Amino acid sequence: MAKIHRNDDPYAVQNQRREAAARTQQIQVPAQEPQPPRAPVRPVPDAEPPHPVQGAEQPRQKKKPEPSRGKSDKKKGKSNLVYNIAIIVCLIVFLVSGGILVKRYFDDRQAESEFADLQALIDPEATGENGESNSARFAALRDRNSDFIGWISIQDTNLDFPVMYAPNNKDFYLRHDFNKEYSVYGVPYLDENTTLGANDQSENLIVYGHNMKTGTIFGCLTGYKDASYYTEHPEIEFDTVYGDGTYEVFAAFSIDVVADTSFVYNRYIDMDEAAYNEYVDEVISRSDVDTGIRPSYGEQLLTLSTCEYSSSNGRYVVVARRVDNE
Repeated sequence: MAKIHRNDDPYAVQNQRREAAARTQQIQVPAQEPQPPRAPVRPVPDAEPPHPVQGAEQPRQKKKPEPSRGKSDKKKGKSNLVYNIAIIVCLIVFLVSGGILVKRYFDDRQAESEFADLQALIDPEATGENGESNSARFAALRDRNSDFIGWISIQDTNLDFPVMYAPNNKDFYLRHDFNKEYSVYGVPYLDENTTLGANDQSENLIVYGHNMKTGTIFGCLTGYKDASYYTEHPEIEFDTVYGDGTYEVFAAFSIDVVADTSFVYNRYIDMDEAAYNEYVDEVISRSDVDTGIRPSYGEQLLTLSTCEYSSSNGRYVVVARRVDNE
């Protein structure tokens, strides 16, 4: 009987095939279905992942440029500087203006006090001599200053001042006081071309005086623009060392001495009858008030002249005639 080997076992071959098939099934990977292509994802700038992974390195983000502070600070600094300078300038102007007003106030009071002191030197009871009927009356003033020639006043006004006469020193008292010291107020004075003596006097005595903005010196003269003021103050007193004089106002007018050269009023001083009548006619035609008075040749005239501020070179002129013959 022949021997049967294990390899000759009919079931062995079948078992081997089964084992091989089983191993093939375990190793075989099932085929995956094809996936559709994905659209490319666009990167979002500066986008942060919703859930950053701890420990993972994060991408650096670009910092937005901050606005430059240098330019804004410079602009702010300049505006503050301009504001501070403006405040300082305004403060300086205020202080200077206030100082000027205060100084003007005290200067006015001082000038008034000085003129009052001079008036106190007049001796109303003294009698004159040697042709100067008022020489003794004004003796103390003439001793103080030999240029003193008389005293002028308008009743119930602030016009009450000495009058100076310095024919060889033109306009000296425009800016000098009674003591010959500098003063913005000056002292009323006669025109240097005027003649005023015991035996010889000009037909027209012209007296100049400041119109201070505070109304002092000749400031009240502009009141003659109104008829009511003329009615209340129709006369001017001008007492000289040679005698007392009362003058009646008959005309008052304003004139710009640069713009209007057709009438140079202060040239009419020593006049013949024709010039006298020409002067009288002209001042009456220009007068702000109609007084109904017309002087006649031989009646001495008194012309007061002061500044008038309606124009840059304005003057206000009041003209009167003498109504006594002392």
